[in-house]
Amino acid sequence: MSIKYRLILSYVGMIVIPIIFIIIINFTFGFFLFEEKESLLDRFSPGKRVGSYLQKSSEFNRKMNIAVLEDKENLIGSSYIQSIEDELKEFHGGVVTRRDGEILYVSQNLQELVNLDTLPMFKEEYSREEYIRVHGGYAIGTQIDYYIDESEISLFVMYNIESMKREFKKIGAISTIAIICILIITTLLLTYSVYKDIIKSIVKLRHATNEMKNGNLDYEIKRHLDDEIGELSLGFEEMRLKLKHSLEVQRRYEDNRKNLISNISHDLKTPIMSIKGHIEGIRDGIADSPQKVNKYINTIYEKSKDMELLIDELFLFSRLDMEKEEFNFQIIDIIEFLKFSVEDLSFDLEKVGGKIGLSYDYEPIFVKADLQKLKRVVVNIVSNAIKYRREETLIIDINIKRLEDEVIVEIKDNGKGISKENLSFIFDRFYRGDKSRNTSIVGSGLGLAISKQIIEKHGGRVWAESKNNVGTSIFFSLKENGGG
Repeated sequence: MSIKYRLILSYVGMIVIPIIFIIIINFTFGFFLFEEKESLLDRFSPGKRVGSYLQKSSEFNRKMNIAVLEDKENLIGSSYIQSIEDELKEFHGGVVTRRDGEILYVSQNLQELVNLDTLPMFKEEYSREEYIRVHGGYAIGTQIDYYIDESEISLFVMYNIESMKREFKKIGAISTIAIICILIITTLLLTYSVYKDIIKSIVKLRHATNEMKNGNLDYEIKRHLDDEIGELSLGFEEMRLKLKHSLEVQRRYEDNRKNLISNISHDLKTPIMSIKGHIEGIRDGIADSPQKVNKYINTIYEKSKDMELLIDELFLFSRLDMEKEEFNFQIIDIIEFLKFSVEDLSFDLEKVGGKIGLSYDYEPIFVKADLQKLKRVVVNIVSNAIKYRREETLIIDINIKRLEDEVIVEIKDNGKGISKENLSFIFDRFYRGDKSRNTSIVGSGLGLAISKQIIEKHGGRVWAESKNNVGTSIFFSLKENGGG
C-alpha cells in the first residue's frame, strides 16, 4: 500500500477509532456498572442529568401527594424527611418544611443558599422558571401545601443549582480529558503503526547508501515495503548494480589500456628493431651485393606495411569506440558481395596453400550495409584464420543462411581452434590467443573487436563456435532488406 493511502487511512482512523472506542466504553460501563442500565453518556450528560432531576421531582410530587392523603402527620416527621434526603443527595437536593409561616426544617446543603423569606406563600401561584431566574442559587422542584389541625403546612423539595453547575463543569472537564486522552493514544498508536515500517526502511536505506559511499558496492539493497520507499529502494539497487557494472567496465578498460600500451609497444618495437637492423646492415656494408640489398629493402618494406596495418587498426578502433567513424549504408546483394570477396581472398589463401569457398541456397539476398566496413569484417575474420592455421591445408568455407528476417553468415575454418575458456574473450579489445605474442603472428588483437563493433553498428550480432584442433566458426548476422 502506498504511503499516501496509508496516511489517509490513519487520518480516518484517528476520527473513527476514538468514536468506536467511546461507544464501546459507554456500552460496557452502562451495561455492567449501572443497575438501571443507564449509559455512561447519559450519566454524565448535563441534558440527561437535568432530565433526571425533573423526573425525580415528578416522582416525589406523586409520592408526597399520596403521602398527604394517607399520613399527613408523618409527612413532616424526621424519619420520613431523612428518607427523602437520602434519595435527593445524588441530585444535590434537599427538603424545607414550614408551618404557619415558620420554618421547621432545612436540609444542611440548602442552609447557606436558600433565602427562606423568598419562598412562595401557602398555596401561592408562581412561575418555576421565573423563580429560578430571580433566585439563581436554587430551584423549587416540588411544593406540597396542606392543613394539619388548621395549620398551614408547606413542604418544599429543592435543588442546589450551584452544586449542579459545579458537577456539570466537573463532568464536562472529565469528558473532555477522556476524549483528549483517547485521541492522543489513538493518534500515537496509528502514527507508530504507520511510520515504524517507513522509518525502518529509511534507516536500512541510509545504511545501504553509507555502504555504497564507503565503496562497498556488494551490499544488496532489499525492498522492505511495497510502497514509494520500496520503489526508491529498487531504484537504489538498480543504481548500485549499474555503478558496480560501470566501475567493473572502467577497471577492465584501464586494464585494456595498460595491455594496449604493452602490446603496441611490443608490436611496434619488433618491426622497428628489424627495420633498424636491416638499415644498419646496408649502411655498414653487410649487404655487399645487389641481391642482399634488395632482400634487406623488401624486408624493410614488409615490416613498414605491418606497422602501417597496426596503426590503421588502432586508428579505426579508436574512431569506432568514440562513435566518430562515419558509415555509408546502401542496399547490396550479400551473395554478390561475398563472391567478389572470395575471389579477392583466394590469392592470399593460395600463398599459404589454402582454399576458400562459398555456399548458399538463395539468390539474391539484399541487406543494408557499408561495403567497405563489411569487407573489413570478412578480411579480419579470414586473416585470423590464416594466422592460426595448422600444418595441414587450410580450408575456409563461407555459408549463408536465412533465419526469419535475418541473414546469417558463417566463416568456418579447420584451424587450431579455440579453447572453451578463451572463446568468450576473442571479441574483446586487445585479446590475442597467442599469449607469447609470437613475432611470426602479426596483429594487435583488435581485428575481431573491430569486426564486432562494425556488425553491431549494422544492427547485427557476432558470435563464435570452436573446438581445439578441429576448427572455428565465426558467425555474424545482418537484417534482411526486401528492396533491390
